[in-house]
Amino acid sequence: MTLNIWNMEIHDLFDQFTILVEGTVQQNKWEQRLTIPPHIGKGSVTRTRIRPGMEIMYTDITFEQDMKLHIQEACPLFELSYCVSGDIYCEWNGKESHTDIPTGNVLFLEDVQVYEEKKAGIRNKLVEVRLTPNELLHYAGDLTEKQQMGTWLTHHRGNIDRFPDTPAIQRCVSEMIHCKHQGTMKRLYMESKALEFIALFGESDGYGSVGGSMTLRHDDITKLKQVHQLVQIHFEQPLSIRELAKRVGMNEFKLKKGFRELFDMTIFELVRQKRMEKALWYMEVEHLNVGKTAVSVGYSNVSNFTTTFRKHYGCNPSEYLKRVDQLDFERSKLQKDFD
Repeated sequence: MTLNIWNMEIHDLFDQFTILVEGTVQQNKWEQRLTIPPHIGKGSVTRTRIRPGMEIMYTDITFEQDMKLHIQEACPLFELSYCVSGDIYCEWNGKESHTDIPTGNVLFLEDVQVYEEKKAGIRNKLVEVRLTPNELLHYAGDLTEKQQMGTWLTHHRGNIDRFPDTPAIQRCVSEMIHCKHQGTMKRLYMESKALEFIALFGESDGYGSVGGSMTLRHDDITKLKQVHQLVQIHFEQPLSIRELAKRVGMNEFKLKKGFRELFDMTIFELVRQKRMEKALWYMEVEHLNVGKTAVSVGYSNVSNFTTTFRKHYGCNPSEYLKRVDQLDFERSKLQKDFD
């Protein structure tokens, strides 16, 4: 099943999804519970509206068929999520994210279309704290803290990043899911837990050190060079940040920040660079067309491949192929003339 959703503001996602699936909704002033119809699957989505610009969504659904969402994020969105179970694939601006294990993700998106796919027959159990950046900045105590928080937000802009999975975060998420309070007390409890979730994330994400320099020891540099090699080896099927950190024995925050400082690029940027270099080889040597080249270097969406290629090389892959064909023709003609 494929749905198209346009988010002009934070609270549109739940409202539009409810209309499109034609489910049953129970609601009070600040909380709505959507039960999806049997032909779509079984389960529900509960949305708790904390205030304008901030909400909590708890999803517990098993779909009958793959659920494919094309979501236009037209408003600034900062979101912390924790996937307890599920299989969720996202694609945006030539980037990809795949979540199939219990883990947390952070995203900061605006004016971007996100393709999201949730697999059928798998229980998707997910907690999301969704808010506008302004709501987050509201908690800054002064101009210095506001600038610091702005730097922190910018660090995640345009990305869906995994964050370190700590016991404290797991406990906080579990307490949100199993909240026994009702009415006003539930709303207060859920708001306090959402803020605790954000604070715990900030602590694990290195809030306060983002944007500053990091002192790298000799063994840190050795590990980061190992990561660099692993990324180049597995660029067509990239290893997750968690897997890379596990393989070299380094925490995820130090890996991401240290990699950027040492190599002057993110891990994703290196993956993209290697994919684009390999794409040229497939087109020039193997003579693959654009579609086959995109798949061969790990892109499931040809348009995303085309966009990334154009940003990297300044032309569309189809235009590049024409140049390659023209050069081959000219070389062949010269060879005949020489013979």
